[in-house]
Formats: sequence, C-alpha cells, structure tokens
Amino acid sequence: MSALNSAQIAKIKEDLGIDNEFLKDEEVLTIAENVKAKIPFKIPFLSDQTVLTILFKNVRKIDRELYKLLPNEYYELVRNASDGISSDEAKELIRRLTPLINKLIDIPILSEAIEAAIIEFVLEQIVNALIKGFKLSESPIAA
Repeated sequence: MSALNSAQIAKIKEDLGIDNEFLKDEEVLTIAENVKAKIPFKIPFLSDQTVLTILFKNVRKIDRELYKLLPNEYYELVRNASDGISSDEAKELIRRLTPLINKLIDIPILSEAIEAAIIEFVLEQIVNALIKGFKLSESPIAA
C-alpha cells in the first residue's frame, strides 16, 4: 500500500478547505489505510494511491462532522488512554452516530452499502479510541 506524502496531504486539505477538525493528518491516514485494508471494495480505473486519497478525504469529512456533533471534551479522549468511556458506551455511540454521519456524508462513486460500511468502520476506529485504556494510532506520512 502506498502512503500519501506531506505535499499530497496539503493538496487534499486545500481541496477540502479549512474547517473544524480534530484528528491529526497521521491519524486520518491511519484510518484511511485501515479502511482500504479491511473493507472489500474496488473503484475501477483508479490507482491504489488515488483510492487512498479519496478515503483520506472522506475520513477527514467524517472527522469534521463528528467534531461538530461531539463535545470537544469527549473527542479529546481519542488521545487519552487514562480516561474514557466503557465499551458498552462506545457501542451505543457508534449505533447512534452512524446514521447521523451517513446522512451528512455521500461518497457517490460507491454503493450505499459500501459507503455505510466505511462510515461505520471509521466511526468504530475513532469511537473505540475513546474507550478508557485505548488511543488512536498514527501512520507516518511519507516525506
């Protein structure tokens, strides 16, 4: 799998515009790479790099919508393993957030079923990092 470099990420952020977001680029890249590795889908005629770019953009969009929905104090638990929510609370949060985010995010080149699977997976990655004892990992960005 080919990673995105800092210039490519800067271009993606320029394309998306500056908005409220919480996750660092490295965290978004990790989640995008995890989606690409775990969710079976193909986008015809596009390279792996382009698919990863599309996923990065959509993970960033999900981050922005989640940032608007969750209190900042809650979302900051993503990087704090010493405090957090229970796994039952995380499951409930994912159950509630998935349809809300799915109404706000549209990935027109994918089927609705794949889009929903990607959104749920991304939310699982982020919300599970809110559980006490866990935190979100990061992928290094290529130079």
